[in-house]
Amino acid sequence: MAQRPPLKNVTAALGITGILAVGLVACGGGGSSPATSGSTEAATPAASSASTGATPSTAASTAAAAAAPVDGTLTAPGTKLKAGEPAVTHTNTGKDKADPKYTEAVFTSTLTGVVAGTPDDFAKFKDAAKYAGQTPYFVSVSHRMDSLSKVSLGISEPRVTAQLKDGSDAQSLMVFGAFDQCNSTRFATTGTGDALTLVVGSTMVSCQVFLAPAGDEVTTVEYTDSKYVYANYSDNPYLKNPISWTK
Repeated sequence: MAQRPPLKNVTAALGITGILAVGLVACGGGGSSPATSGSTEAATPAASSASTGATPSTAASTAAAAAAPVDGTLTAPGTKLKAGEPAVTHTNTGKDKADPKYTEAVFTSTLTGVVAGTPDDFAKFKDAAKYAGQTPYFVSVSHRMDSLSKVSLGISEPRVTAQLKDGSDAQSLMVFGAFDQCNSTRFATTGTGDALTLVVGSTMVSCQVFLAPAGDEVTTVEYTDSKYVYANYSDNPYLKNPISWTK
């Protein structure tokens, strides 16, 4: 991704420790190519789609899960937010809304945490030496599903990227064996068989891990609508004007 103009420095934790009652969790990343690492633990991606491992919920109704989509009043491209302030986002499957398989979901997404780890967090990795001079940052975003156009388990949550002091994208890290500081939750599900679906109104937290070189830090988190499939890639208005969260 092209370099962006320098951004104002903020503390490593973005000063939002107080809003971390939600618990830390992680996101995956666009931007630069993700690094990967093995561990002595079983291979479990820290960031995975909302449809994987969703927990059943007997409280929500199938009718609520298949509620009609909202009117499309998404947060405008270029909107600048503070940590803890929500944005309305969306994801979909397919490009053509006339396709019977097309599915769309709308979410309320909120940055809930940006927390710096330490180099010791890499100690359990077999290839820990390759991360010398890097600090992991755990970026947590909460997503409430506001609408789902049809019964589905196949919709993934919106994803974000993280930026360093100079505005360039921080490298994302896809890990095998989760960090203790980075835990994700899933949307609730309801129904059985062909009616099994994600629950509208339920919330998940996604935690992603990003890397910052020594002396640098994650200062901004951006949403570029990378999980929404447009008929043409250039139709995405968030590519050049992302929604951003800072302190």
